[in-house]
Amino acid sequence: MRKQLYILLTALAFIGCANRGIGPQGGPKDSIPPVPVRSFPENGAVSFTGNNIEVLFNEYIQLDNIAQNLLMSPPQQNPPDVKARGKRLMVHFVDSLRDSTTYTLDFGNAVCDFTEKNSLRGYTFAFSTGPVIDTLEILGSIINSEDLNPIMGVLAGIHSDQADSAFTSTTFDRIARSDSAGVFRISNIHEGTYRLYALDDVSRDYRWNVGEGLAYAEESITSSPNDTLAYILWYFCEQRQRLYLQRTLRDKQHVITLLFSSSPDSLPTWRALRPSEVDSAASDTAWVDPTPYILPQYYAHNDTIMLWLTDSLAIAQDTILLEARYRRTDSIYQLEWYTDTLRAVWRAPRMTEKAKAAKARQDRNRRLELKSNAKQNFEIYDTIRVTCTTPLAQITGDSIHLFLRVDTVQKPLPFELIENQMSFQVVAKLEPGQKYELRVDSAALYDIYGVCNNKANFTAQLKKPEDYSTLRIKLKPFVPQARIQLLNSKDQIVRELPADEAGAFFQYLKPDTYYLRLYMDDNGDGKWTTGCWEEHRQPEPVYYYPEKIQTKSNWDFEEEWDYQTVPQLQSKPKELIKVSDGKKNK
Repeated sequence: MRKQLYILLTALAFIGCANRGIGPQGGPKDSIPPVPVRSFPENGAVSFTGNNIEVLFNEYIQLDNIAQNLLMSPPQQNPPDVKARGKRLMVHFVDSLRDSTTYTLDFGNAVCDFTEKNSLRGYTFAFSTGPVIDTLEILGSIINSEDLNPIMGVLAGIHSDQADSAFTSTTFDRIARSDSAGVFRISNIHEGTYRLYALDDVSRDYRWNVGEGLAYAEESITSSPNDTLAYILWYFCEQRQRLYLQRTLRDKQHVITLLFSSSPDSLPTWRALRPSEVDSAASDTAWVDPTPYILPQYYAHNDTIMLWLTDSLAIAQDTILLEARYRRTDSIYQLEWYTDTLRAVWRAPRMTEKAKAAKARQDRNRRLELKSNAKQNFEIYDTIRVTCTTPLAQITGDSIHLFLRVDTVQKPLPFELIENQMSFQVVAKLEPGQKYELRVDSAALYDIYGVCNNKANFTAQLKKPEDYSTLRIKLKPFVPQARIQLLNSKDQIVRELPADEAGAFFQYLKPDTYYLRLYMDDNGDGKWTTGCWEEHRQPEPVYYYPEKIQTKSNWDFEEEWDYQTVPQLQSKPKELIKVSDGKKNK
């Protein structure tokens, strides 16, 4: 009997283990967002006099980033207080509501179910404090004027006040936010005439401030019943950048680096400060004025300045104080001169005695490091350059040689040496397909610290013409003010040429996939120019060639381009379109 009972229990246990998947499994994952069941007042109610709204949903809800998602139109100075309690969405208005006004609450994607966070996308609630609810709409798209990408997450707004000053001094009458396609819908508009704008409202005051991205319609808009108005707003950021000194660095004992936020229009000046000028209790006994021993190095746009210290006593000072005078922008982007005290502090890394001795030996044996762009597959149109890591004090031209290598024979070639602060260029007539050797003898170069180079050889093997392709672009009709940009697959400019009746001729192109963009250089400055609100100037118009161009080695391509054939917004190849928030264009 015991044996039979044991067998029965074992069998039941086996069956239970084998059938663990049988029974309630929870069903498919919930993917349905909450559904509003009823509300007080009703969505679309009129003659509303309260200061609270309550919406009941069919399931428990939560709010996701309500501060960023909620948009109230017309906007209020203090946003409403919004909470989720169980299945209820509760809205309390902090500011008083205007009389005879239609209000719209756009919750975006904030309302979600409690368990799976499925969002009720684009949920809106409208009501009126007057006897009627306005129903007119304005539709449109906000498009980046420079690259025709849709702009997401910026405001579109209207003003009944026709004056230009309304855009900068008063809040919008009604607003909406652009979606991922750049599309906006301003709803519940009263019949009338309006000015239409777009705004990257960084300050969150529903009006334009200098430095914020914007767009505007040229003409006023008159809305009337049964009309659905659609507009394109060309978004741009004015060519104003904040200029200020970001950082003062001294990550190496012998160099001080000044980092500016953008390119200054004037170079800064400085003088060294005695310690006692900053701290009356400090002593000036061991102070060495570093000013005579500072060698400034300016980068291309002057937004980075390196101050090389050339005297050992100046370098040895742990703290160097400079009174710098430079240009910076104020709160309204106007440039002003500013005097600042800069503190350049050297903090020596902690090292063992053994490590210190090793570093001292390394410093004594240091040689000037040379690098060159010479390489295999050297571009035909390029120039051989040699760069160093410290500023140069002396170059002996007779110790630099250029050779044409044919098999094992080296033929000396004449060249011109163009010297820069930390580099030099070797300008010579180089033939396609040939191999060249640049030889730099030892001690040919000395830096400002008296360190010379070891002997170095660099080889450049030039490409052949058949390694490239050419591309000629003819505009039909020809537009003399047009400029044509050759783009890569990342929508980045590879080259740019002015339009030519014979065709813009792009030579020495690597085999690759290219795209084309043109803009109308209306002011003739040779670069794309953005808009300006104060001058009421729209950005220079931009067009894309609707197809990609695939080049091949040793091929010559010619294309005729009628930029008017395809509508402007449909011309950009789909693979290049990317959604932008507009901020990177500032």
